Amino acid sequence: MSRFTARKRWLMAGPWAHPKTGILYYRKATPPDLWAARDRLKEFGIKVTREVHRSLGTKDQRPAEQLYLRLAADQETKWQQWRDLLRHGPQPLTHKQINGLAADHARAFLARHEDDPFEVPAPLPIPSLDNLDEGPLQKMVSGMSVAQSDSLKADLIAYLKATPDQRRMLSRHLLERHPEYAAIIGADFATALDAMHGAETDEAMKSRGVHTNAATRGLVNFAMANHMATARLGLQARQLGDYGPIVELDRAPSFAAAPLPAPAQTAQTEYLSLTELLNHKAKTTSIRPKTVATTRSYLNKFIAFLGHDDAGRVTKSDVRRWRDSLMEQTSPALLPKTIDDSYISAVKSVLAHGVKEFDLPTNAASNIRDTRPSPAPTRSKGWSQLEALQILKATFKGSSKALSTPHKRALFWVPWILAYTGLRASEVTQFQGRHLSEEGGIPHLIISPLDGNTKSGKAWAVGIHQHLIEMGFLELVKEIGDGPLFYEAYDKDETPPKPDGRHRSKDAAERVSEWVREEVGLIAPLGRPNHAWRHMFTTRSRDCGMDKEARDYMMGSRNTADAREGYGDWPPAVLDREINKLPRLDVIDEGWRP
Repeated sequence: MSRFTARKRWLMAGPWAHPKTGILYYRKATPPDLWAARDRLKEFGIKVTREVHRSLGTKDQRPAEQLYLRLAADQETKWQQWRDLLRHGPQPLTHKQINGLAADHARAFLARHEDDPFEVPAPLPIPSLDNLDEGPLQKMVSGMSVAQSDSLKADLIAYLKATPDQRRMLSRHLLERHPEYAAIIGADFATALDAMHGAETDEAMKSRGVHTNAATRGLVNFAMANHMATARLGLQARQLGDYGPIVELDRAPSFAAAPLPAPAQTAQTEYLSLTELLNHKAKTTSIRPKTVATTRSYLNKFIAFLGHDDAGRVTKSDVRRWRDSLMEQTSPALLPKTIDDSYISAVKSVLAHGVKEFDLPTNAASNIRDTRPSPAPTRSKGWSQLEALQILKATFKGSSKALSTPHKRALFWVPWILAYTGLRASEVTQFQGRHLSEEGGIPHLIISPLDGNTKSGKAWAVGIHQHLIEMGFLELVKEIGDGPLFYEAYDKDETPPKPDGRHRSKDAAERVSEWVREEVGLIAPLGRPNHAWRHMFTTRSRDCGMDKEARDYMMGSRNTADAREGYGDWPPAVLDREINKLPRLDVIDEGWRP
């Protein structure tokens, strides 16, 4: 299963219909933190599967949804019990808990069968002790007084004459009255108890999410033998019409889990800062600087909401409350995709690093999502042909504002370049003349992170449309030289900001967006004037039959899932051929240039 598929199933909510039978199922991928800990859980006897898969037994959506919610709640409880086990280890049980666990199981057994007590499944036979060493027994008896010997003899005779159900009661009586006898047959008796009641003990512990050590489990077996014998005697009474109280079971306690011990406070785990987790992730992984900067901005919003920076104190309730507050935000309103993929994703990625690299037990942001349906689209994500022509025509008018020469150039050239390349606006506004290249007489652009930043952190080539060449773009680049086209170059003694800082080219890109909104007067699709060109370019590339691989390469968005697309080179002649398949945008050239 691919990582993408696993994530999709993990996030899946609601009954899933089997494609062949139509039967509805509960399906949920195991949370990543538990899947990563599957080997440790296996040591505790827990088998972790990639996905939980349960039939809901119906094709009817309404009852299936109700059962789905119950199963989902039970599964979440089980997962939390596993996390507690990973954090605290197997927990010993008190005497009261041991008896409560066994008594609850016995009471449930009685309730399940008392309506028809003649249909009770037969108990497992008491295993024989054929391999018991008789030497210690003989030595024990020889050392007893006459009274002790007679007492043991009477109790053994009573035990041998008893029915199987009575023997279960008498076995405890025998061991309690004669501790010397218990010491000799203890190991064999423990084995016999496990054979008779081990499965019932395991079922009782599983139903309560209890994980304990072998010694405590043996004590539960002993208590199970006692309380199950009482339950079976009660069913014998039911067979005779006696449905009165079973006093021993009524008096027995119910199981109550003890509160988990507080985690040890150490210098390392006492305070785990969210900010330091992100810093550590930035230092030790291949996460891109721009991603670090974006993650930090959303993480700071979460920290401001919480009022603290302690990752160890972050709870699921905290993340859920933050999501709810984001959903209620109205100025501006946030789309579900923005909340999921930007806000919550930032917190989730930082906490995941804490789970993986530090002692953070769980990722509190796991499975917290905004599941509201996204608004139905009211228009295309890209500019329409008429809108594009309106913007391009307006480039010949410039701006009424007093702008620097580089920004004037940006208002004119950036819309044209975006229309004919589909590049991201920042990749255009950061372009420097040194990366205009030519091979075999064919000019092309090199989009490089050396000029500022690229989303992939890599460089690639882009063909130049003939219309741009005719408009004088090559002459502009040659006139400016090796420096930036659309922002004031940094002085030699200035250090351009790191990729996660604010680069001057971003101001140029924002200036273009403002100009479209304020002076051209167009409302951009999704509120992103520059990005709308990227969508329009993609649409036009399909209309003209541009090669998809070439288009994706020039847009800097190659499919990394197909390794074959990383083979070979893209000759400028190929890029030139493909980019010039785009039809010319029919705008009258009024001759003005900034």
